[in-house]
Amino acid sequence: MSTVSRPVSATPRTPAPAVAPVRRVRWRTVTASGPPPYPAPALRGARVLVFGGTPGLARAVRDALRAAGAEAHADDSGRWPVPGEAPDGLVDLGHADPFVPGEHHGYRRALLRSVTALRACYPYWRREPDAHLLFYVVVTYLGGAMGYDAPGDAGTAGQPLGGIWAGLAKTVHREIANCNTRVVDTDPADLAELPRRITHELYRWGLFEVGYRAGRRRTLEAAPEDAGPPGLSLDTGDLVLLSGGGRGIGWRLARTLAARHGCRVVVTGRSPLPGPDDPSRALDDEQFKAYEQSLWAQRRQGRGLAAVRAAVDSARRDRELVRHLDQVRRAGLRISYTVCDVTDRDQTAALVARYGKAITAVVHNAGVDTPARLPKKSDDEFLSTVATKVDGFVNLFCAVRELPLKFFCNVGSLTGRLGGMVGQLDYAAANEGLARLGLWAQARVAFPVMTLCWPTWDRLGMVANFEATLRYMAALDVAEGLDLWTRELTAASRGEITYIGPLGRALGPLQSRGYRVSAALPGHRDLLSAVFHLGDLRTHLPHTAQEALFALDSAQAPVLNDVLVGGEPSLPVSLLLENAVRGAAWVQPEDYTPLALQSLQDVYVALPELRLRHGRIALRRSVTAGYADGRWTAHVRFHHADTGHEAARLCLAYRRADAPGEPYAGQSAGTAEATATEATATAAEADGTDAARRPPHLGAAGLPLRWSGLVLRGARWHAGPRDTYTAEVRETPATDLWVLPSWPVSTLPLTALENVFRRTAEHAPGAALTVRRVEVRGGIPAPAAPGAALLVRGSPGAGRWTVSAADGDNRALRLSGVTYRGDQR
Repeated sequence: MSTVSRPVSATPRTPAPAVAPVRRVRWRTVTASGPPPYPAPALRGARVLVFGGTPGLARAVRDALRAAGAEAHADDSGRWPVPGEAPDGLVDLGHADPFVPGEHHGYRRALLRSVTALRACYPYWRREPDAHLLFYVVVTYLGGAMGYDAPGDAGTAGQPLGGIWAGLAKTVHREIANCNTRVVDTDPADLAELPRRITHELYRWGLFEVGYRAGRRRTLEAAPEDAGPPGLSLDTGDLVLLSGGGRGIGWRLARTLAARHGCRVVVTGRSPLPGPDDPSRALDDEQFKAYEQSLWAQRRQGRGLAAVRAAVDSARRDRELVRHLDQVRRAGLRISYTVCDVTDRDQTAALVARYGKAITAVVHNAGVDTPARLPKKSDDEFLSTVATKVDGFVNLFCAVRELPLKFFCNVGSLTGRLGGMVGQLDYAAANEGLARLGLWAQARVAFPVMTLCWPTWDRLGMVANFEATLRYMAALDVAEGLDLWTRELTAASRGEITYIGPLGRALGPLQSRGYRVSAALPGHRDLLSAVFHLGDLRTHLPHTAQEALFALDSAQAPVLNDVLVGGEPSLPVSLLLENAVRGAAWVQPEDYTPLALQSLQDVYVALPELRLRHGRIALRRSVTAGYADGRWTAHVRFHHADTGHEAARLCLAYRRADAPGEPYAGQSAGTAEATATEATATAAEADGTDAARRPPHLGAAGLPLRWSGLVLRGARWHAGPRDTYTAEVRETPATDLWVLPSWPVSTLPLTALENVFRRTAEHAPGAALTVRRVEVRGGIPAPAAPGAALLVRGSPGAGRWTVSAADGDNRALRLSGVTYRGDQR
């Protein structure tokens, strides 16, 4: 038949402020270094509850934990045996029964057992500040590679419903901030090794998902991959069956397929179409608004809030569906609606039988999302959310698997892959279960089975609070999403495909270390840098306080050999400040207001405490933050991990990022003053390397301060009037600072700041450095291009300096009160 499709536009769109372009990635298994071959010392005395799996496996895991020194109990009810107490961790062996489609509903009992165990721990765990103590570890049985294997590989056997537990576990930290997570995937044929492996995994937190296959430990990593060329065509002869397609993104896809390709599309839903006298159909907009108000008024008549809200939502859904169908009828599009609850096997089978071989493609879009924190979410709500995705898939797949389909497309979500938002434990579980089922199904049919994992679409779909979702990730432009979607369908894609945009401000410290920071992830370099400077999190009170251990080794950081204090290598002050800025950024306001750094204040650094010991330094960093006089501020303190002595302290003040920053009209390089200064500078002052060859200066504490300038290069200073100096400074590339496979980038201009501190020390050195204020004007200055310079100007005597972009833009740091003194108070 002739096609009536139109080509996808390649013209780039300018996204709205809430949206951002997305990147297409696939997940692949990669080898991950294993934990030490012995239990962690922290396991001794830990209280651990084991449940799920088979009774024999639960006992074996319990015995292995007890042998490692834990107080372990196995109880299939999922309840801790001591009333009024909670365990430190749960080992959930999940649902280990073999997967038999149509006879798979035993997962429901196992899932509610897991929910019951988490709900019982919830009030105790929510109050725990220790970031290492608590854990929820689940076991899945997908072959040791999380189900990501070549079609036909034995690893795709086992229990794909383990994805439900994986999605659940990866979201727990959203509601219990200090609950560590680990998903351990195993080959069902390798269960004898599982108890020992679990004891080795506990208290070695980091990656969320690991698997063991053929003795190797694996994890998942994102890899960029473009969609392939068109592999099939859609035209007027095609019938696409689209579950849950009467509203939201499913409806937009139905309209797109019918309009671009001429397809016939059958969309389904649970509710029958309203009759002609139903308020959703019979009333105009003003009348319907009054009808809604009458429903809300029933609350005053004693009807419960939940019932009233459900009635209002139902009326709105019915009205939306009626309007959608009226619009496509007037447009002449071949879209029809039929009632079918895809979680009902008989209804689904009858629907497929009705259309038979006319069905050429299936899109499983049905979904339910009722966001609420775990204590407020009922068991029925939890199961309904999971069943709509999981049982709906099983029923549809079983009904059509013998048909010669062009594709079977699952509509998934990033909530499954990366973990959901607050209140989405069930929704994340449903979507990750769906993705793993898709992998299982692809190995069993010839037609393509794809699961497309989307971020939130721009103000479209089931999202109740769109603005809140932007805290987690930028939204997807609707037109872009539809173009990408139709491209995947016509490319006959297979497996799990993820579209991911820039991560938002709500990225938590536990989630940040749960995945390999792959170059395929948008903004990966800044994310990697934030995770690097986070260090080893010890305590965490969300939106209030945090403590972490930050350690560096000179073998990995050549920059640690650049500054000498008392003749010993030392952590550069600029890098200490960078860590303070990065560390404080992990403690954000409860509403995740976008913030921009405004100033660093009252900086005090005890230089002797920054000296390395045996080529290494470890500092304990504490951050406390909150609003003071309407401004978000963070107080950061560093103590030497070995001596306990205070190493540094400072305060950081922020402004709203969407508030205009005060510009700074700085003097750029190349002006008349700079030229005159350069002409009159003496040779010694012009060559910054001379200072490094002079005899060391001694502070009041008798400590010589030296800068080698091999990494953070010394500036060529030009003298000006009234004890002023000017220099152009080229920032050291991050690859010169670190010897790491993946290196962090800096927020602050480290080389420029280090030259300020160096020049000040040449004027009057001491054992303690103080800076009254570092003010950020217009943003933190950074070179506009590799090799470009920053302009540093100031007076060491007055303690005032400016670091600005040499290309004349408004970004600048203004330092005041920069001085050294001899005491260490």
